[in-house]
Amino acid sequence: MTELAGIAGKRIVVTGGGGGLGSVLAAEFARLGASVLVCGRTLESLMRATDAIDRELGPGRAFATICNVREPESIEAMLNRAEETMGGVDGLVNNASGLFPIRAEQLTPNGFRAVVDTVLNGTWNVTSASARRWIDQSVPGAVVNVLTPYAWTGAPGIVHNAAAKGGVLTMTRTLSVEWGPHGVRVNAIAPGWMPVGGTADLVATEADRERLIGAIPIGRLLRPEETARAAAYLLSDDAAFITGTCLTIDGGHHLSKGLFEFVEDLPAL
Repeated sequence: MTELAGIAGKRIVVTGGGGGLGSVLAAEFARLGASVLVCGRTLESLMRATDAIDRELGPGRAFATICNVREPESIEAMLNRAEETMGGVDGLVNNASGLFPIRAEQLTPNGFRAVVDTVLNGTWNVTSASARRWIDQSVPGAVVNVLTPYAWTGAPGIVHNAAAKGGVLTMTRTLSVEWGPHGVRVNAIAPGWMPVGGTADLVATEADRERLIGAIPIGRLLRPEETARAAAYLLSDDAAFITGTCLTIDGGHHLSKGLFEFVEDLPAL
C-alpha cells in the first residue's frame, strides 16, 4: 500500500484494537504511514496485533496498552501512554463494541446495560477525554466512530447494539457542531457486512450468506481493508472540511430489505 496523503505521520488510537476489525484498522493505518496505539482489555490479543505490524513494517509503528473504555481512569492512563510512546494523539477511532444475537424479549437488563456501557458510554468516555486534551492544548484532532447502517434502520436480534450505535450517531453529529470551532472533527463510518467482527455470527450458514449477498446491490461482502481506508480518509488532512458526517460503506444494502430479512431466523423462545 502507498501512503495516503494527509495521514502519514499521524498518531492514531484504535479502541478494541486487539482483533477483528480493530486489528485490521490498525494495520492499514500503519501501512499508510501512521503510528498506531491499539487498546483493549486483553494484552495478549493486543500484542498479537502489534507484533503482526512489527513483522510487516518493522518496529516503532505500533504500540499496545490495556484500556477499559468504561473506566475514565483507565482511559486517562491510555492517553498518557499514547503521549509517552507516540508523542501525542492526532486521531481516535472508537471501535470497541459488544454484540451477541438474542431476541429482545430474552435480553436481560444486565445484557442490555453491558453493551450500552461499552458502545455508547465507552465512546463518549474516550472521545470526551481525548477532545478535552486537544482543546486544552489548542491542537486539532479527528475522531471516527465505527457504526453500522442499523444505527438508523434498526435490526432484529441486536436491539442492545442497535440502540447504542444510534446514540453514537447523534453524538457524532452533536459533537461535530460543538467542537468544530476548536478544530476537532467528529465523523463516523457505517460499514456493512464483513467476514470479521460480531455481526458474522448472525450469518450462520452458507444459505444465509448467499441470501445476504443477494440483498446487497454491489453483490459481495465488504472487504475489511476497504473499511480501514475509509476511516483513514476521514482521519486525514484531505478530509479537513468534513465533520458531522457518517460515511456508509455497505454496497447499498441499507437501501434494500436489509437485516430484517433474517427476522424469521431468530431463535424461538
